[in-house]
Amino acid sequence: MIKLTDVSYTYMSGGPFESAAVENVSVTLNSGEFIGLMGHTGSGKSTLIQMIAGLIKPTSGSIEIDGQVLHSKNCDKRAMRFKTGLVMQYPEYQLFEETVFKDISFGPTNMGLPKDEIKRRVESAANLVGLDEDILQKSPFELSGGQKRRVAIAGVLAMEPKLLILDEPTAGLDPAGRDEILFKIRDMHKRLGITVILVSHSMEDLANLTQKIMVMNHGRLVMYDKTSEIFKKTHELKDLGLAVPQITEICDKLREKGFPVPAGIYTLDTAKAEIEKVLKNEKR
Repeated sequence: MIKLTDVSYTYMSGGPFESAAVENVSVTLNSGEFIGLMGHTGSGKSTLIQMIAGLIKPTSGSIEIDGQVLHSKNCDKRAMRFKTGLVMQYPEYQLFEETVFKDISFGPTNMGLPKDEIKRRVESAANLVGLDEDILQKSPFELSGGQKRRVAIAGVLAMEPKLLILDEPTAGLDPAGRDEILFKIRDMHKRLGITVILVSHSMEDLANLTQKIMVMNHGRLVMYDKTSEIFKKTHELKDLGLAVPQITEICDKLREKGFPVPAGIYTLDTAKAEIEKVLKNEKR
């Protein structure tokens, strides 16, 4: 469980350029959930995930993960860092080792694990993201963009975190690379059952992957609900400068034209089923 209580963060606090990035965020995220995080640029998303990952300390409030309050005197900071895995945008820029194996093993090695356990974790993480065993001895710089991204994600997974935070994991990839990464992320969540927080500007990705969504606006958490409930709030999201999935837009337009299509449709499969019902009733 992850519990945020009145969490705020202010950049350059007390100075002439003081700026509040996150203000009074309180939310509880349950273990094993796949949670989306959305908001316009400057809404506080990146600051929030950096605080959850323990990289920066809240100006005020507290963050509790698995019963431990981050940055408290009793918190085992080293252990907590290994419980949370953060994959930033363009993580392949952080690859630096001679081989893929060494890159993926960097985290487990720093954890002080024995060699046989490191090997097990590297092979397991590579398998989870769909990397063939023969790639492990190649240089990461010989790989495609999508493969590099998977190596970077595998490096985080090899530490076997309980919480995985992904910040725009498909940014800059071609359509095939995007599809590969998203499929692997969905499969990984199902197989591992870990908590995942996905930051994305793609409404389609959030609709297809997440169970719940947090919506940030000007540093505040303005919505947190099931994905289906969030995408029912089309007008509220647009007022915040956010979009909805294209299929939601289409179904809203059909409903405005008088077709009995329910609100809150956000996936293609659901839309197809509902539109087929309408067409069958029309024929009758």
